[in-house]
Amino acid sequence: MVDLALHQGTGPVTVGSVAKRQGIPIRYLEQLLNRLRREGIVAAERGPRGGYRLSRSPSQIPISAVFHCLESERGLSPKGTVPARPDPTASLWKQVETAVQTTLQATTLENLVAQVRDNSQVLNHRYTFHI
Repeated sequence: MVDLALHQGTGPVTVGSVAKRQGIPIRYLEQLLNRLRREGIVAAERGPRGGYRLSRSPSQIPISAVFHCLESERGLSPKGTVPARPDPTASLWKQVETAVQTTLQATTLENLVAQVRDNSQVLNHRYTFHI
């Protein structure tokens, strides 16, 4: 998403170019972009000069929207069956989840782009991607 935001205004960005810059497998990136497109966060353009672009300004895209779109099945709190006894960590996990949600809602894609530009940072992550 930050990569798309950094290239906002230059036309659609190809999946291959983002995958190469970010070191993300193309098939995995396509899955992510399709989910983001269905949620209206990115728009796809077909054709020889097609690709993906943000559907609105980076300042109007809270990171919480991206997180919820891509991580909808997961959350921060442990999920599963209801324990027979009260879980003493349940309230802690709820507090952590609330704090994270507050931060994600307050942070926009523009905030992340500004950090990259202000610090002349290269998007350099070391994540493992599973398809």
